[in-house]
Parts: sequence; C-alpha cells; structure tokens
Amino acid sequence: MRRFYTTYEAAHLLGVSLPTVVNWIKARRLKAHRTPGGHRRIAREELAAFMLRHGMPLPPELADAVAARRKALVVGEPGTLREGAAREFTGLGFASEEAALGFAAGVAAARFQPDVVVLFANAPDGGETLAGLRGDPQLACIPVLVVAPAEWAVRLRAAGCAAALAAPVADRTLAAAAAQMLSLALAVPRRR
Repeated sequence: MRRFYTTYEAAHLLGVSLPTVVNWIKARRLKAHRTPGGHRRIAREELAAFMLRHGMPLPPELADAVAARRKALVVGEPGTLREGAAREFTGLGFASEEAALGFAAGVAAARFQPDVVVLFANAPDGGETLAGLRGDPQLACIPVLVVAPAEWAVRLRAAGCAAALAAPVADRTLAAAAAQMLSLALAVPRRR
C-alpha cells in the first residue's frame, strides 16, 4: 500500500491535469511536502481527505485512507442553541465542533476543515463571520447553512450562504437540512 503519491499520480486519481494539482498545492488547498530532490509528494491520507472535502468519489485504493464521517462546525453565541445543534449533528453521525462568531469561527474552520458550517447569524448579511469564511480561499468552498430570521434570507444568500433556515428551527431539521445540502452537492457532476 502506497503512503505517498507524486503529483502525476495524484492528478490521475483526482481526474484533473498535472498543472491543476500543482496549482492546488501552491494555493495551499492540497497539502504536500518536498523530497530532498525537490519533488512534491502528497500523503495518502491528505489526498483522500481532499477528495472527501470536495465531494469527489474515492477510488478503491484510497477507500480506507480516512473515515468518511462528515464534519459540521456549529458557529454562534455560546448557549443552548449552539450546544443543541452540535448534539443534533453528533446524534446523526456527524463529527461536530462548536465555535464563537467572528475570527474564532475562521480559525476553527481552518483547523477542523468541516464539510458544512452551520451559522446562527447575528446580522442580516452574516456579519464578519460569513464575510471571513467567504473571503478566505481555503474556506470559501465550504457550504454554509445559516439560521436567521426569515426576512434576512435573501441578503444571506447574496452574501454567500448555501441555504438559510428561518429561526426557530424544529428538532432534527437543522442536521437533516445540512445532510440534504451535502448530498445535493455530491450529486452535482463536476466539470473537468
């Protein structure tokens, strides 16, 4: 079993061109290291995690490289809403983590690398939290599900959230909406 892949091998597995893989590495979207000879190598686990994050099907040789468990980052003011949402996701098989609004949300998203961010919005445009997630090239591809007053939905979608639910949200609705959003994202064919 291989532990590291060349950029050429990674491009073949990803179904993209070699320059695309190199550009992803340079943009720090795909982690790689350099050999003493200056060649790039991508760890098997990193390649599999990258494919899962971007909804790409895993080839059989990478199927056991990482757990296919989905990850949800719940962002909002500390309290029962945020904690309850995190518990709801955990109960449905997600790995979940909580974060405060603003800068802390960006730090948590960069570290945790969630499949979906659930944001309890405190502003009609998502505030600095949504702006920060959409402004960071590494985090911009993560879908954001926002919980906010119904009248904010149009502005939130314009600011970059994938979906908006009107507050208050009924039990199990939040995780179900996120799971549906992720399954729709996987069903959309990717262009090559």
